[in-house]
Amino acid sequence: MAARDIYVPPQRIGIRALDASEAAHANSLARAAIAAFNLDGYTVAELVRHSNVTARLVSAAGPALALRLRRGPSVDSRTELAWLSAVRRGTEVRVLEPYAEEFDRNTRTVANRDGTPVECSLFFWADGRPLAADLTQLNYCELGRMTAQLHEFAASWQSAPGLKPLVWDRTMYYAGTQLVITDPRYAEFVPARHARVVESVVGEADAELGRLTRAPDRMFLHGNIEMWNVLSTGPGELRLLDFEDVMVGPPVLDVAITLFYGRERTDYTALVEAYGAGYRSVRPWPVRDSRQLALLTAARAAMLLNHALLTERDRQSVTDRLLPLILDAAR
Repeated sequence: MAARDIYVPPQRIGIRALDASEAAHANSLARAAIAAFNLDGYTVAELVRHSNVTARLVSAAGPALALRLRRGPSVDSRTELAWLSAVRRGTEVRVLEPYAEEFDRNTRTVANRDGTPVECSLFFWADGRPLAADLTQLNYCELGRMTAQLHEFAASWQSAPGLKPLVWDRTMYYAGTQLVITDPRYAEFVPARHARVVESVVGEADAELGRLTRAPDRMFLHGNIEMWNVLSTGPGELRLLDFEDVMVGPPVLDVAITLFYGRERTDYTALVEAYGAGYRSVRPWPVRDSRQLALLTAARAAMLLNHALLTERDRQSVTDRLLPLILDAAR
């Protein structure tokens, strides 16, 4: 399948391959991590940029590994590994496999060139294509079923004390972030009349998210089940990746995050129906009504647009695709 046939959601427009300088720097960090992990015989075969940079490590004597290089604020890695390990032990859901179950064996820190720490986590490399390349009703039915299995397990899982999952209690729920979409500095991309609508939608979404923090069915959630965090290995065969956004909340949050993606597609309704059928085959549908889903997906769009305005080079292209998804939620 050609790259053009893979669905690219709005916030991934600006993700590009590493340039020569960036690749050289990432290679240097990866080699330092290889030494820190004592991975004798391993070399860097490939560098992939998503939200983080991941290096594929290969060796003639061992399995291929995925080395994640993570900079900046993020969810607590001990929480991520504890949740991932619990899912691996307690469910049949196919997930990414950590190199080691123990945090101290699975994580190292190396120094960036400016002296800031880069957290390095190690996993076994998982083959497959992103679900974005295989968006079929069969696969979305399996995605719904897999998500429901995860929730069924989480509903009774007793987490260890001291874990620090995220809480999606407002649109801008990552530490240190605040809404800038309505700032006049970005009027070139979001004119004042649209900024007022965004402000209203975000206010209503924040009220809904606040109510959900008091929901009785709160549990550990994946926090980012989307088509680029899921691998397809065959028809109806999926593997769930990237547990680093683990959060606590009611299961509707996981569902809303998944169903945010692909809303511009002509087959979106069919995919949602397939997803819902898969989910309901395991447990009851957690979405209260269409208004709740509209607000939660609008909150997701606002968070991603906010990030794009602050970080993307091509802010207009991302705005053109994300802003309508927020405006659609206006009453």
